[in-house]
Amino acid sequence: MHRAISLVLATALTVACRADDPVQPMMDHDMAAMAALKNPSFEQSAEVQSGLAEIRRATARFHDIDKAIAAGYTVWSPDPATTACPSNSEGNMGYHRVNVSLRGSAANPAGADAVIDLTRPEMLLYEKKANGKMKLVGVEYLVFTAAWEAAHGAGAAPPEIRGQPLLASSHTFPGGTGSIPHYELHVWAWSPNPLGMFYPWNPAITC
Repeated sequence: MHRAISLVLATALTVACRADDPVQPMMDHDMAAMAALKNPSFEQSAEVQSGLAEIRRATARFHDIDKAIAAGYTVWSPDPATTACPSNSEGNMGYHRVNVSLRGSAANPAGADAVIDLTRPEMLLYEKKANGKMKLVGVEYLVFTAAWEAAHGAGAAPPEIRGQPLLASSHTFPGGTGSIPHYELHVWAWSPNPLGMFYPWNPAITC
């Protein structure tokens, strides 16, 4: 569901989280890389729209969280019962429901899964409504850089989904050691994002 591309984004998204506060990330964004995600014409391309339809067909059942759990999405990051979702002045990132078997263990990033499958996102994104209920708003794809390079060679071009490269990022993960480099891409398949379908922050969703 992906192909390696010959050109790496000249600019990348870098995320560094305090180890003692992984919910409120300290961001060091390259503004050009972030601006590249705000591309309405690309979002309307036939390739992207067909991919979005596939994502919706594959994840529609996960509006029911019990079905998400049954499919392996068992870990909240962060836990909506105790913690606000990641946020900054541009918006919120939602609560992540992680399928660890698809993402791999943070304790061994090089040995983690290196497959990006459009229909099997590593994480589901939910927002917390005023009544406390959780609503599916999107998905996130993630692969640890060490696993990707173990499969494709050191310095390999980043993975992509329907022509959209995943963004280089680094932050802490529960069970891991220090900040772990990885590639990630948010797709707001179930909730519009005025900043762009692939932009990580969404001012239209709530925590």
